[in-house]
Amino acid sequence: MKVPARSDRACFPPSGYVTVYEFSLRAGLRFSPSSELIDILTICGVYLSQFSYRVMLIVMGLIVLFRDRGVVLSSECLSRMGRLFSDAQGRISFRSKWLDIRP
Repeated sequence: MKVPARSDRACFPPSGYVTVYEFSLRAGLRFSPSSELIDILTICGVYLSQFSYRVMLIVMGLIVLFRDRGVVLSSECLSRMGRLFSDAQGRISFRSKWLDIRP
């Protein structure tokens, strides 16, 4: 852990560090982060600190749901359910697709 310097910015953490907000912990983030979450962040090329509260809730909820059913949430599967996109400030949001899950 490191106390940020005045020049540090949450969206650009120092090398070797990650920015974590309180809302991420409230949304279910635990340490060490799940391998599914790390894969999604890596493949999408984003930092954890860029996830909005809503995206953190969605992704963490889906990871738990999939794990309860013995399946791994992949970035490919997440992309079938919706699209991660960045706003002008670099915050990541999620736009879900309409899924027909009827048998």
